[in-house]
Amino acid sequence: MSLFPDTIAADLAGKVVQCCFLVKFDFTTEPVRLWIGGNGKLTTNDGQVWSGLGQFGAVSGVEQAVNGDAPEMSFTLSGIDAQIMRLAKDEFEAEVKGRLVYVLLQFFGVDDPDDPDNQRPLDLPYPITAARCLKPEFQFAENGERSVTVKAESLFSLRSRPRWSMYTDADQQRRFPGDKGFEFVSSLVNKVVTWPDY
Repeated sequence: MSLFPDTIAADLAGKVVQCCFLVKFDFTTEPVRLWIGGNGKLTTNDGQVWSGLGQFGAVSGVEQAVNGDAPEMSFTLSGIDAQIMRLAKDEFEAEVKGRLVYVLLQFFGVDDPDDPDNQRPLDLPYPITAARCLKPEFQFAENGERSVTVKAESLFSLRSRPRWSMYTDADQQRRFPGDKGFEFVSSLVNKVVTWPDY
């Protein structure tokens, strides 16, 4: 069985198949579901409702982590008013910072040429990445247009950092007094070991 059976079947039948990004912000109070590039509400086949941002929303930096890199993503909302700008500044720490954001891919078809805005999802949304929200950036254009961009780091960015500890003898002694597991770690830095030694 293929991963996207309805999408493949629609494409093979000659129907128009498009795709878009779905973005779910897991805010503290309640999650917010948005879809990029479309207008109105989009109900996916899992029953979730996503609000369309039209041309006012943008996602960038969604890419695969390769060669040890952990790409940073940006989520931008433009054309906002002063009240939304104020809320983004005042409530970011409590609502957004450190929270997860998920990016999903949704295929959909437009079956009726007389009603091109009637989006019909094909298959289920497919998750492609997740990130942790870092900080907001605010822009003011000369024409008075305001926008806010939320930067998010890949979950891979912390993969090499030990959780709440360091690989040192002192830290190990605090946790497990008398344990000698990390006693010689500092002497092993840049040490050349010949093995086997005949």
